[in-house]
Amino acid sequence: MLASPQHNGRREGQQGERVDTPNHAGHPFTVRPRGMCLGLTLFAALPASGQVPEWAELWRVVSVTLPGPAALQHGPTATFWNPAAVNDGTGLGGGIEVLQTPDVVSLSSVVVGVTQRLGHLALGVVAGRVSVADLVRTTTSPTSEAGDIPVFSQFAGAAFGGRVGAFSLGALVRAHDAQFDTRSQGGLTLDLGIRATPVERLSLGVSTRFVTPDRPGARVGEYYAGTEYRLKTASLWGASALITGRYGVAYQPTVGVEHGLSAGLGLEGRFRVDWGWVRELGPVAASWRPVLGVEFRAGRYIITVARGAGLNDVGAAFRLGLIAGITQ
Repeated sequence: MLASPQHNGRREGQQGERVDTPNHAGHPFTVRPRGMCLGLTLFAALPASGQVPEWAELWRVVSVTLPGPAALQHGPTATFWNPAAVNDGTGLGGGIEVLQTPDVVSLSSVVVGVTQRLGHLALGVVAGRVSVADLVRTTTSPTSEAGDIPVFSQFAGAAFGGRVGAFSLGALVRAHDAQFDTRSQGGLTLDLGIRATPVERLSLGVSTRFVTPDRPGARVGEYYAGTEYRLKTASLWGASALITGRYGVAYQPTVGVEHGLSAGLGLEGRFRVDWGWVRELGPVAASWRPVLGVEFRAGRYIITVARGAGLNDVGAAFRLGLIAGITQ
């Protein structure tokens, strides 16, 4: 998704790239090297009218650390990807995930979630923020003026769901707020998700993300589907093992369909490693991007560490997650 736009900026010295925005002619700002890639991406996403870039573009960077289909993610923070995840667990659960990219991208994010099962029903809340740092403003010289350029997107939402036989259903209402320099954008989205286990060892999932109720075909919407099959083995190094194979797709109107394949190996539910490949559609050609994830379980806690190659090879992204569950 990352592409360098065409603009009429000119280089001032060696400290940055001078850029005149459509609505701020004569008031350029400098994109430092650590924020240049994401800064150029945001300019590429600007509509011809010069409106603020749509917040979904920033959140796409967060998806590069998912070793499996987004529609099959589990845990309180997974309601961000599939609202049906609100049904995970047997009681009260909470989680947090943080993501960091290299200085060349300078993007970071945090997502927190809390869920509560109430019999066959479940409630939850989820919130998150993603931001780009190190974008500074200059005038006619490469010396930056005081203060950075704010570029961020944040949301907060409430989820509810339930289980009906082999199906888990969920819905999530999110309120959004985003800002790019002096321009801001907000709104509401309503997302739906379904997960099912029609037969033993087989799981299916479909979900939406950032779909606006009045514009279901808008460019910010994204749609996910995934399938997973679990194959038990006798033992591995004296421990019972579980081998998992997954396939998933992601569709966005302005990007197209992206495919993902992954495999996982778990040992007695205490340790799991996942390796996946995602066929990513770039501005010029499609490419395959690797993702690696490791999960540790200790009592009621789950720790996850993941690494993705990054959208269009602009730099790897790293994710650290913690889930705490209290069973009833």
